[in-house]
Order: sequence, then structure tokens, then C-alpha cells
Amino acid sequence: MPSLGEQLRAQRERKAITLEQAAADTRIREKFLKALEEGDYPSLPGAVYTRGFLRNYSDYLDLETDELVVLYQQERGGAPPEPAPKRSNFKPYRPVVHQSLIFRPVIFVPVLIIAFVGLFLGYIYYQFTTFATLPKLEIIDPSSDGLAASPELVVHGITVPDGRITVNVFPGPDVFGDIRTASDGSFTTTVSLKPGSNHVVVEVLDAAGKTNRVSRTIQYQAPAVGVSAPPVLAVEQPANGATFTNTYVQVSGRVDRGVTVQINTVPVTVSTDGTFQVRYYLPAGAQPFRIVARNSAGGTVEETRTVVIAYTAAVVIVRVTGGDSWILATVDGNCDPCQGRVFKDGETATFQGKEVRIRTGNAAAVQVNHNGQVIASLGRQGEVVERVFVAQ
Repeated sequence: MPSLGEQLRAQRERKAITLEQAAADTRIREKFLKALEEGDYPSLPGAVYTRGFLRNYSDYLDLETDELVVLYQQERGGAPPEPAPKRSNFKPYRPVVHQSLIFRPVIFVPVLIIAFVGLFLGYIYYQFTTFATLPKLEIIDPSSDGLAASPELVVHGITVPDGRITVNVFPGPDVFGDIRTASDGSFTTTVSLKPGSNHVVVEVLDAAGKTNRVSRTIQYQAPAVGVSAPPVLAVEQPANGATFTNTYVQVSGRVDRGVTVQINTVPVTVSTDGTFQVRYYLPAGAQPFRIVARNSAGGTVEETRTVVIAYTAAVVIVRVTGGDSWILATVDGNCDPCQGRVFKDGETATFQGKEVRIRTGNAAAVQVNHNGQVIASLGRQGEVVERVFVAQ
């Protein structure tokens, strides 16, 4: 029959419990537990304490306590055991045994089934959202059904970056296909209209083979006989409804040679190749543009664009006019450059930040555009003026 110590050690090792852990759980010093397992009884305290240790330790290891106490008495020298203590209604202290998590089939199989069902449902949802959702297609210009003054219609929109665009014009039909999008999904093309009602259908095909389409009905009335035909006007920028933040708006396009162009009733320069390009620094909010082209025979055509201007910083454009001026600019506490310098007549500079401080030695020659608001002059001739501009 195994000795007392062998039984204690074997049961502890079977439960994968170290002596250090057993001592912490039972609150019995490790050296006493070690002495019990090695049968080193002289190293243990008195018999009464030792039997208490043994009862506590055997109960901790789920061993038969009374049998081990008898075995202890026999190994100690055969002394008769002490009377069994009177049983109490209170259970002895039983430490918490830390056990490792063990995966059993009864637990593992349901977890595996739940995981499989979750993956399957996720796959079904992915397939549904992928194939049921149509690719994005938004036509910015023309933004709605309307009238056209020219037989050439510029179609501008936004779709998925990898989409392929096809435009059909009915009656006809005239097909304008294989239009590639830019990296941000935007696209622009020009189609021809016939006199009367034109049904323009824009269709996108994405990489997954899904299609989406948007249509516009455009009425084009050809000029009557004897009336000068209108010139061709193609406005390339800006896109209708676009937003410009902390920057200028560039209006550009092309017309026939010899055609004059006005933007918001102000004439603009047209290059010899028929192109025009103008920059505008405007206040925040919605800003309209009316572009009118007129040929020598009196024929006219116009296009309109409305954009939104926004500012998150102070954008200060300094222009020196009517003389030279010394200027020192400080942006968010940093000088640009710190020593300042003389700006020549006609020279401009742009500064942007949360706070822009302008100091000038000839205020009458300095004109400032702050977030689209123009200040014609900062002061009088030869006057030293300092102005601070902040984000609005």
C-alpha cells in the first residue's frame, strides 16, 4: 500500500497543482506540506497541528480524510488516534482550486456549429449587399430636366471609380460609350442634341457586372431660319454644385474663335485657340456664375453654374498696387519672412492660417482680399499700419 506522503504527492500531481499553489490555497506553509509528502514527521509541529494540516490538505486534494489520519498514526508509531471531533453544521474552509479551461466534445461541438452558422449568415449577407446594391451614379450637370441653347450638351457626374460609362441619346439613338472615370469616380463627356425633346440616358457598369442608369430630358430648339446661330460654348469648370474650401474658384471653358465671353456681365480674355480661364476669390456661401458667349453675328448662348464657398482658415491675399510697400506677414505667430521685405508694384502674395497679421510701411498701396472680402486700401500714403485677420 502506498505511504501517506506518496498518496498526497500522487493526488496533487494528478490535479496538476504545485506545492507553492497548494500552500497558497490551504494557507499551510510549503515546508510543512513538503514534509507531509516526504514522510519527514520530525520536521512537522506537534501531532495535533499535524493532524489538522493533514485533514485540511487531504480535503483540499479530495482524499478520504479519516483513512489518511489513521495511516498517519500508523506511520508515526501506531499511537491511537484522537477521538474524532464533534461534527459541526459548518463546512470546513475549502480553498478555490484554479483549474485550466478544458475543451470537451460536449462544449466544442456546439461552439463549432454556432461559428459555422455565423459564418454562413455573414457570407449570405455579403453576397446580398454586394449583388443587390446598385453602383453609385449621380449626374451633376445637367442637374435636372431642362432647356438647352446649344446642340452640344456637357454631361458631368460621379460614379464608382472603376465604372464604365455609356450615354445614349434618344431619338437616334446616338451612343457615346466606353467613357472612363477619373480616380475619384468623376466623368465628363459632351453629347449632341437634336431639335426637340432629347432623352439622355447615362448608364454605368461596375466591375461586378451590375448596372445603374439615370436619365434627363433636355429640350433643344434650333434657331429659326434667318436668325444667327448661337456660338458653341463648353464650360469645363467649375462643376455645378461643387464646394471650394479655402481656395479660389476657377472658371474655364472654350468657345469658337472670334467669340466674346462675359462672366457675370464682366468681359474675360479669350485665347487665340478659343479657351478662357479666370480665377475668382469670393466670400463664403453659394455663388452663381453666368457665362455668356456672343459671336459677331449677334448669336448668343449662356451657361450657369452655382458653387459653394467655405472657409476654415483666414485666407489673406495681399496685392501691392500704385507703388511699392514694405510688408511683414506673421502667420499663427510665425514670420514669413521675419525680416520683412519690399513688395514691388503689382506683386501679390497669399497667406493662410488661423491668424494672419499684416504690417505694412505704405498702407495706401496695399490691397487685401480676406476670405473673399476686398479691402481696397489699408490706409494712407506712407502710413505704417498693422491689421490682424482671423478665421471666420
